[in-house]
Amino acid sequence: MNTENARSQPPHEPSGCLTGVARGIALVVVLPVRLVWDALAFCLRQLWRWVLAPVGRALGWLIDVLLVTPLRWLWEWVLVPVGRALWWLVDTVLLTPLGWLWRWVLLPVAKGVWWVVDLLLVTPLTWLWRYVLAPVGRAVGAALAWAWHIAGVISRAVGRAVGWVLWNVIGRPLAWTYRVVLTPVGHWLRTWVWAPVAAAARAVRAAAREVRVALFGGSR
Repeated sequence: MNTENARSQPPHEPSGCLTGVARGIALVVVLPVRLVWDALAFCLRQLWRWVLAPVGRALGWLIDVLLVTPLRWLWEWVLVPVGRALWWLVDTVLLTPLGWLWRWVLLPVAKGVWWVVDLLLVTPLTWLWRYVLAPVGRAVGAALAWAWHIAGVISRAVGRAVGWVLWNVIGRPLAWTYRVVLTPVGHWLRTWVWAPVAAAARAVRAAAREVRVALFGGSR
């Protein structure tokens, strides 16, 4: 029995005197904290039991009596009946007559007007476009295209004829005059007039340069 008790004890348990001192110090330190904690918990429980809970219940009852119940009563006995009455009034005075007016008056009138417009305007215009305007337009377009092509052919022929006339009346004589008259005259003038004049001018410039050098000196 003693052997079992010895085995159950911690292997490194401090001696009895040191344990007592540590427990006494711990008790001195922890006891005030525990007393304050228990006192605070007791005060909070009493505060909740005798103050906060009754005040909460009183406020809940007051809110239910002064706000929730009147609002519920207002909703159930005033707003809902008034809303139903207004909806019945709007449906009876406005929606049902408008639906009846649309179904039995406006829709048949619109269908009749569309039938008349289709009969007197859309169908004739469609027939006119399909059997008159479109064929006439295609014929006019084809005629204009043919006329444009023929006018182009005639214009090119007239242009060639006018060009031939202008060449034979003006261009050919001018070309013959330039080739037969002006070109030989130009060659003669260049050979017998311009070349001697240019040579004389060069001789005069050379003589003037010689005179200037002889009188005033300087490079030739």
